[in-house]
Amino acid sequence: MIGRRASNALAAGGNVSRWANAGPKLNIRIRGGCAITEGLVKVMKRLVSRRLRVRGLSGHPRRIAAVAVTTLLALVAFAAPVAADQHDADEMATGGLSAVVESSAFTQPTEILGHNIPDLMLSVGDAQVACGFLTFYRETGDVDRWGYATSEVLSERTGGLTQYYQRGIVDCQERDGDWHMERRLVWDDIGGLGGEPDLLSEQPGLPLGPWNHRVSNVAVDGTPIGFLDFFNALGGLQAFGHPKSEARSDDAPGAIFKLESAAPGVIRQYFQSAVLEHRPDSPEVVHLRFLGDVARDTHYPFDIHQAFESFRPAEPLEDGQEFAPEAISGIGELLAQYYADRAALVALYDALDGPNWNLNHNWVSAAPLRQWTGVTIGAGRVVELDLSQNQLSGQIPSEIGLLTGLTNLDLFGNQLTGEIPATIGNLDKVTRLSLWANQLSGSIPAELGDMESLEWVALGINELTGEIPPELGNLTTLTHVDFTLNQLSGPIPAELGNLPNVVWIGLWSNQLSGPIPAELGNLTGLTQLDLDHNRLSGPIPAELGNLVDLDELWLRHNQLSGTIPAELGNLSSLTVLGLEQNQLTGEIPAALEGLVNLRRLFLAGNDFTGCVPATLAEGTRNDIDELGLPLCEPAADEEEAPAEV
Repeated sequence: MIGRRASNALAAGGNVSRWANAGPKLNIRIRGGCAITEGLVKVMKRLVSRRLRVRGLSGHPRRIAAVAVTTLLALVAFAAPVAADQHDADEMATGGLSAVVESSAFTQPTEILGHNIPDLMLSVGDAQVACGFLTFYRETGDVDRWGYATSEVLSERTGGLTQYYQRGIVDCQERDGDWHMERRLVWDDIGGLGGEPDLLSEQPGLPLGPWNHRVSNVAVDGTPIGFLDFFNALGGLQAFGHPKSEARSDDAPGAIFKLESAAPGVIRQYFQSAVLEHRPDSPEVVHLRFLGDVARDTHYPFDIHQAFESFRPAEPLEDGQEFAPEAISGIGELLAQYYADRAALVALYDALDGPNWNLNHNWVSAAPLRQWTGVTIGAGRVVELDLSQNQLSGQIPSEIGLLTGLTNLDLFGNQLTGEIPATIGNLDKVTRLSLWANQLSGSIPAELGDMESLEWVALGINELTGEIPPELGNLTTLTHVDFTLNQLSGPIPAELGNLPNVVWIGLWSNQLSGPIPAELGNLTGLTQLDLDHNRLSGPIPAELGNLVDLDELWLRHNQLSGTIPAELGNLSSLTVLGLEQNQLTGEIPAALEGLVNLRRLFLAGNDFTGCVPATLAEGTRNDIDELGLPLCEPAADEEEAPAEV
């Protein structure tokens, strides 16, 4: 019996694909981490002042305030240097720019990477300005130089437009009274200014730039590399900028610049806007590093670029279409929220005996949150937390309610104890909540009714008591409800009849009492209703006959009385009907012969009279022999006509 319900509960799924929405946009200046700290203060004020109802949980508001203060103090030491290193003092764009698409190319190498590369006519006051991203892209090496676009054209700085590519960034920006198309000096942003003055090549080549380096087809050590041919073929100085180093290995004497993942024998040359590589034994003569991706992740750390529409898959643009570049702002607040999420996870780790988890790789370390076991990041927020079967123990802390970007929370199969904190109701983006198979006690918090995106809730196999909160009737997105094997009491709320999308309700093995609400007959999409092993009384509502998609109906081991309503014969999809061990009386209605798909039938332990419709005994796993009733004789008009003589 337990195995059947457990397999059903675990097989039920939920949609966890929704991303967290970006927070309010701010026009901020990032200088030495101040913007992040300011953003964090705003986030903390909003979280602490937000509706954090903690009915019956004394002391939790103080804990929430404490984690907010802790986050703020930690940020000064931990986050501010990141901001100082990764962001310049440019004010983020205020928007207001508009353009018309003159021509555009749409590329979609993967399902999640589809973007336009357009030529735009930009309106700047009364003037018209050409920003030819597509023309520049094609004239400077096309996909071989830039790779695929990873964003739409966006407004990242006041007085300019930008597009990100896998291998670089291109800007259309105003300078000295004119607008220019030019490659971003990416390596200056992420690798440092200046060059390598003490490492100069004696090989023949093209000398360029202020650091006296040259572009050559031969590396410093004489290795043929073909960099000069590649440089000239793909746009030259306009595409790559000046060389900042010679072509050499990263461990050559005098080398300053060094990318991670340097492999033995790899020769690199660093330019203002690119890094060229020669890899031994590679069939490709020259490799271009994906510096555009590196720069994007530097400007938008922790995947917060996903919070902006421009970095998500786009639809193709048409010639002549109006186009409004997205203005990027609010990065400081997004970073602050990231660190607020981090502080909440640390509180969870401390409260639930994190050092003794089965898997706790990178937890409470300086590693990005996406590298913490069980944590999934989207748009810089924690969107999934899966710590199922991980030996968590202790009481879920109220700080769980600070993870307001969550869409999936799975703590199934641990040793969690105590009450479910009311602050869990703040997780209004969660679609799947699983606290199944723990040792949780206390009541189901009414605040679950605030989780307006919830589709799948599994609280089964715990020690929960009290009544099922009627507020759950607010959750119109619910599809699966599993409260099995607890100690819940009181009536089944009639409000559960307000769940238009529910397909599975499991309340078996509790201490629920009172009548089965007739309102459950409103759940016309329901496929399984399991109310076995409770203390339910009164008649079986005739309205259950409206559940035409119902596959299994389990009402066994209750105190139900009255007759079997003939309306149950309408349930043509029904494969299981369990009514045994109740106080049902009267005759078994002939209408049940309409249950053409019935495979299992349980009626014993009642006080039926009359006879059993004969078709119910045909080819069905049943307990009809235990009823002590004869099979009904066929009606007169169904008897076989006598043979002609």
